[in-house]
Amino acid sequence: MMEEHAKRLHPIKIPFEFWKLLKGNVFFIIMLYVLNFGSEKMYMKVLQIGFLVYLVWKVISVILKWYTYKYQIKEGTLYITSGLVSKSYRTVPLHKVQNVQQRTTLFHKIFRLTSLTFETGMTGDQGSVPFEMISRKEAERLEGEYASKQEIPVNDIPEERIAEDMEPAIEKTIHFTPSKHDVLKASFTSLSFLALIPILATLYNTLDDFIDLENAEGFLAKLLDTWWIITIVIAGLICVAVAFGIVSTFVRYGKYEISSDHERIYIKKGVLDESAFSIRKEKVQAVEITQTIIKRVLGLAEVKLISAGSTGDEELETNTLYPFLSIERAYGMVEEILPAYKVERSMRSLSKQAFKIRMLRPSFFWILTTLAIYYFKPSLWYISLILLVLIYILRIMDYKNSRYLLNDEFIQFKSGSLETSLFITKRSKVIQIEVERSKLQKLFGLATIETINRSKPVHHTKLQDVSVEYADEFYTWYMDRTKNIQFE
Repeated sequence: MMEEHAKRLHPIKIPFEFWKLLKGNVFFIIMLYVLNFGSEKMYMKVLQIGFLVYLVWKVISVILKWYTYKYQIKEGTLYITSGLVSKSYRTVPLHKVQNVQQRTTLFHKIFRLTSLTFETGMTGDQGSVPFEMISRKEAERLEGEYASKQEIPVNDIPEERIAEDMEPAIEKTIHFTPSKHDVLKASFTSLSFLALIPILATLYNTLDDFIDLENAEGFLAKLLDTWWIITIVIAGLICVAVAFGIVSTFVRYGKYEISSDHERIYIKKGVLDESAFSIRKEKVQAVEITQTIIKRVLGLAEVKLISAGSTGDEELETNTLYPFLSIERAYGMVEEILPAYKVERSMRSLSKQAFKIRMLRPSFFWILTTLAIYYFKPSLWYISLILLVLIYILRIMDYKNSRYLLNDEFIQFKSGSLETSLFITKRSKVIQIEVERSKLQKLFGLATIETINRSKPVHHTKLQDVSVEYADEFYTWYMDRTKNIQFE
């Protein structure tokens, strides 16, 4: 019965897999069948025949894999079968799906297709269920099936929904779409214009194979003796680099959209390569607000949602809100899309004892580097001194940036030197805590505290050198979690 209604992925997946096969083996194809075409050497003939057999086997396996892979949703459960000789069966209850990710590459757009991935909380290959080539209509149907089987724990239903006697949720609220000014700021902050340098270097090396650049360089050297030509060339290169940075940033972030409704958060981005990500609000385990040194100077920040399930391809950064929000907008947006979370601006700093211990704590990296310099190149002794100064500068910066706060059921950590990270989570989302004290920390009355949140992989957040009194308060705070513990 299940087999009669089961569906396959779109047939275009077969040539797509063929293309990936050729792209992944282009080096061997050129070496064996282009550069060594007609070779009389026996080992080369064996390699050519062997690789040809391998390619034929891969082509057949691609076809069989597509033909035997079938899926069906029945009574809220996703059933997947695959394999010809050795059948494989997999069942995934839709209420176990944590996140949904959709990606539409340029290849998908050409054939009016898309890809959809259901992310579960499981580890390994069982953690995701990908539908790599399906129609957009089919993707909407699968998302609709998923949405209809999600259940919200009573503790997570907003009070306003209860007061309205559980009336249907309002339409999605759009919280952010980047303006032209935002794209410009992003292009400079991300330093995307620097990506032009390796492109120009590659172009130079390619031209060098066809043109005698040595004579050309001599001609250019004479030409560039004129100051106004140098000025024009430099200005031209700057304009090209800036334009390249703006275009590449627009392609990546130009159609960014952050929206939400009562139950989910939605993130869309990309112009040529589109991706969409949705996550239920109760699945958000924590929020992390990071700032690089450049973003701190410009007052920008990046907000990441730490969720119970995987968020797909790391390169897509699908769980990241717009990475170039102003710091105040970042704080405000967290509270907008996650009303259950609060971000406190004022936090407690570390004690003077923490500063002392950080100045006294030995740096084994510096010790080993100094020994290596002393042994191999004593004349470079000044490198050891420079390294020591840098280490202490970073320690001082980390000390000044470190903050912490317990606020009812919330906890906030902030730390970092060149890059800072503000971590916010609820007590009910913390699955484990650790309190550690080294011998040196015991002398100064300090401790290291750590929270562990469910994620993929498990997310650890640590703050060093808090007072032992605060560590005790932190332990007591966590032990009170039974008052509002939440099961997922």
